[in-house]
Amino acid sequence: MSKKYLLGMVLASFLFAACSLSPEQAALVRSVELPDLALTNATYVLDRGEDHPLYIVAGYIALFDQTHKALATSVTFTQRDDQGSVVLQGSADEATVDLQSYDAQLRGSVTVEKIDQQLLIEAQELQWVHEQQLLLSEGREEVLITYEGNKRVRGTGLIVELATSNVTFERVLEGVVLP
Repeated sequence: MSKKYLLGMVLASFLFAACSLSPEQAALVRSVELPDLALTNATYVLDRGEDHPLYIVAGYIALFDQTHKALATSVTFTQRDDQGSVVLQGSADEATVDLQSYDAQLRGSVTVEKIDQQLLIEAQELQWVHEQQLLLSEGREEVLITYEGNKRVRGTGLIVELATSNVTFERVLEGVVLP
């Protein structure tokens, strides 16, 4: 072998050794799932063809193909009827959406408003169960409901059937829910 070839091999092995990750670093890299697609200041349309699509505008959206999840921050969403009027709107600081079931977890200054029913829901965290069209709060998470413009109810254990606007609380902390 020539001296140049040997010197090249030695330098390459030093470079490879200097650039390789420690076992701890390698484990950390393998544990972080990178998105398949990341978008900033984007609009994403959730449309299963069975209802009017939900238009989501977010400061950041990350899509993960393997887990069928979308993570979004600075989220606003709207849904329009056949005439183009907004029937549902809301916002959240963060959202995690299952792209197969369309179930979602909304976190941080969450608002959901059903315009035609004059129903406004405000919470720090809500869960959306798409198949049953339910909004849920878990545990002791307090939720404020404003309806008919000025009537307010605050409670925990919220269940809202969004299709019918039927609202129930496990525990009412303030206000009165009328049948």
